[in-house]
Amino acid sequence: MSNYLAGLAKERPKAFARLALDLEVLGAEGLRSQQITVRPLGDKLWELKRLYDGIQYRLFLGIWKEAVWLVHGIEKKSPKTPKNDLALARKRLREVMAR
Repeated sequence: MSNYLAGLAKERPKAFARLALDLEVLGAEGLRSQQITVRPLGDKLWELKRLYDGIQYRLFLGIWKEAVWLVHGIEKKSPKTPKNDLALARKRLREVMAR
């Protein structure tokens, strides 16, 4: 996940800043905030959605032990989220929960 964010910060700093702000809002206001779009994917996995400059960004996160864990991020290019990305996000969240 840190590689994705580092690359985004370097290649698209404005998009990175927008996503960072979304994460701040999430931390301050929680999942029910009206300023961000977050939807449940099941099994404690959530998807933060952001359209910025014509690109659909998705951050997959889990809520575990009163903390938000970023487990995966993508630039979505099709209407459906790729199954391999969902599987990877779920796998990473399970690893977090096993600690």
